[in-house]
Amino acid sequence: MSTTWRTAVAFLILSGGAAIASAQYGSGYNTSYQTDPAGYASHWGYQDGFNDGSHDRAIGHSFRPTHDGAYKHAPEYGHPEIRRDEYKNIYREAYVRGYERGYGR
Repeated sequence: MSTTWRTAVAFLILSGGAAIASAQYGSGYNTSYQTDPAGYASHWGYQDGFNDGSHDRAIGHSFRPTHDGAYKHAPEYGHPEIRRDEYKNIYREAYVRGYERGYGR
């Protein structure tokens, strides 16, 4: 396969990632999280919630978005641009939205 062809295929795969994620996770999936601390919290909160909700549904757990450790501890803080409590609130709100979607509600 030529270098140009490989580059084109790689570009198509990578550029389609955001569209696929948006289609899979819905409007709560934020792709601007790399430069926006609030978007970062929202992105990872939604992602973690979606994964935990899907997992809980798959193993037969009851609907319990506020019982998981990720919700309680709001991991991956590291943005001095916003206060820690603000970050945790944004993460938790997005987590619950993602959990609901992942659980199927």
